[in-house]
Amino acid sequence: MIKLGKFLSIIALGLILGVEAFAASAEALLARDLRNAKMTFGHEQRLYHYFDIYQEAAPATQALMATPQGRKQVLQTRISYATSKFWSKASGSKGLFAGEGLYLAIDPHISESYGKMMIEFTVKPDSYYISLARGLYLSADTVKAIYQEGHLVADPANGIPDTMRISEMTLAMILQPENARFRLLLQKALKSENIMMAEYVWRSDLDVVCGEESLQTAFVYIGTDPRLPEFSAVEMADVKQAYAGIAMTAGEQRASQEAQKLRSLIDINQQAMSANEMVENALAIYKSENEFKNAVGRLHGCRP
Repeated sequence: MIKLGKFLSIIALGLILGVEAFAASAEALLARDLRNAKMTFGHEQRLYHYFDIYQEAAPATQALMATPQGRKQVLQTRISYATSKFWSKASGSKGLFAGEGLYLAIDPHISESYGKMMIEFTVKPDSYYISLARGLYLSADTVKAIYQEGHLVADPANGIPDTMRISEMTLAMILQPENARFRLLLQKALKSENIMMAEYVWRSDLDVVCGEESLQTAFVYIGTDPRLPEFSAVEMADVKQAYAGIAMTAGEQRASQEAQKLRSLIDINQQAMSANEMVENALAIYKSENEFKNAVGRLHGCRP
């Protein structure tokens, strides 16, 4: 009985030490910090992505764009390409804060120079994201574990830093080959916490609709799943009427019309001389204050 008791004590001690070792790992500590920092949208949020269609003038492409099934194929091809590029060091920065990827504006006006076609994404209220606009400071024990486990190499002159901030600059830094281990660690921790989107500083034209306090940020999809489980709806939208002769589906028509209305309001309000004129313009387009607030305030995170 005594031997059995000692044996069970040893087993229990081993389990405790094992749990402590796991809890102290860089991956577990990084996941903890991300868990404490992640946020949900709290409501449905429409986000917009412009792109140019590859070989648009080719007969095969024209044939695809002529049918709902073909347009869905074009949409999925674009999404699959974009979601595969963000974490790829081979994609380079190309003026972006990290790599190529699925970058999503909060209004359909600011990024329209990026292509003829637009995709409207509706984000689920409970989808998680982190804010790189504000930055995320890692705890001292997390930073220590990251360096001690060799995910990053400390500067010999300065040693392991006391703190570390994950921001837009961090993502640009980790695309470098020497930081491959940390890149993989961060990807794994983000996935474990189901964080697939990041907010970053970007321009928005919503200030002429929602006031100067409106969001001046955008989002980027940092997951790698082209099925996009964080979104409740994904619609192709011909906002610029590049394919005006095509019979679009009801969903495509709605997305196109809603985006066109908001683009029109932004264009008009950029010339407005007063706040009252901006409100009058909004009610002329949206017909009612409730419709205006639903389209702009609830879906775009600003208060008109």
